[in-house]
Amino acid sequence: MRLQNKFVIYNALSKALIVGAFALLLPLIAEKIAYRHIDNRLEARKDLLIRKIQLGGLDQALLEEDCSFDDYNIFKEEFISIQPLSNEINHESDSVQINNEIWSIDDGNQQEHRVIRQSFLYDNQWYELNIGEGVTAINQLKKTITGFSVWSMAIIVFISVFLDLGFARFVLRPFYRIVDRKLRNTNNPLNFEFDQVKTGTYEFAYLDESINSLMKKIQEAFNIEREFISNVSHELLTPLSILKTRFENLVTDPATPQATAIKIMESEKTVNRLSKIIKALLMISRIENEQYLKNENADLSSIVEEVVEELEARIEAKPVKIIKNLESFEYLSCNKSLIFTMIFNIVNNAIKYNKQSGIIEITGRRSGNEYFLSVNDTGRGMNKEQVDLIFGRFKKLNKDDDNSFGLGLAIVKTIAAFHQITIKVESEIEKGTSFSLIFSNKK
Repeated sequence: MRLQNKFVIYNALSKALIVGAFALLLPLIAEKIAYRHIDNRLEARKDLLIRKIQLGGLDQALLEEDCSFDDYNIFKEEFISIQPLSNEINHESDSVQINNEIWSIDDGNQQEHRVIRQSFLYDNQWYELNIGEGVTAINQLKKTITGFSVWSMAIIVFISVFLDLGFARFVLRPFYRIVDRKLRNTNNPLNFEFDQVKTGTYEFAYLDESINSLMKKIQEAFNIEREFISNVSHELLTPLSILKTRFENLVTDPATPQATAIKIMESEKTVNRLSKIIKALLMISRIENEQYLKNENADLSSIVEEVVEELEARIEAKPVKIIKNLESFEYLSCNKSLIFTMIFNIVNNAIKYNKQSGIIEITGRRSGNEYFLSVNDTGRGMNKEQVDLIFGRFKKLNKDDDNSFGLGLAIVKTIAAFHQITIKVESEIEKGTSFSLIFSNKK
């Protein structure tokens, strides 16, 4: 998962928790405030009514209130109830209670009210005063606030996800520029770009500076290696060519004894083998250093035909049967010579490790801008461990094969990477091996 998506998810979850907690608390807070307001109003009405009773008597107080001893207003939301109490029980006139209670109104229906209750003494008689206000509106308000809070939370989180995503992309934009310009699209150290990426974030500026420092070291090491390979190749190939020439002259010299000539010929084979190894390593190095141009177009089916034609002597000597089923495809912006070498090495291996009178099937089909080339043989095959090692340098499946240097498939891998060609290998012991190449003109 991308870092920006993790930031967005974290921010969305944290905001959802905060807004959710607020949404849960808001109805309780609103209910608390509403009850506090009702309690204050009930206290004021209770005190006013008690003073009126004390000053004008019980009948006068009720008359001014325009209600009886047990009376509801027209909406049944407010009431005043004064009921006589038994004088045989001790009552406390200072005791005030406020609670939510269910009261039965005139028509027998029951409603929840906020009720204040206080006992008082009048004319040597104890009474209980109950003043109530309905809480239906409060419950409705609580439901309304809860619904509003839930929808508000959903909308806030939804909007914040898009805002956070945009902000994360904006903040991480310098990071992606650093990756694209200095890491992803740079295969050759000679093409490294050392320009600073503009950013106001200290961490990204520090990352950019660190990558520049690392790339400079890599470029220096690359130049040293490049110069070393060039010098070593020249210094090795030149004396090997001289030795080869001298060996040839000694072999053709009539004065050279036959036994000595045979030994010289064996030495010449060793020199030739060493020369081929150096040339193969030099080719790999040059390809990895992008010293080859990719300015040609190649018809892949024609290249396969040329490879088969060049290997015709080996095909007949084995012998093996070649089955071709190729569609034409023009591969753009490539190095034709390297493509030939890559296919040549794969087909050559299919011949070398095939069975006597085996079959090699070469299939090429196009699909849009892609071309799928497969080389299937009926040879000895490989296990999974061997398949994982075949592209390594100097890796040979047959240790006794003196004609193999273990560099053929290493060259194949290097050429494929240079052209961004995908390679897939499937193999099974005693059933054969399949090499699949995917060429694409989308680069």
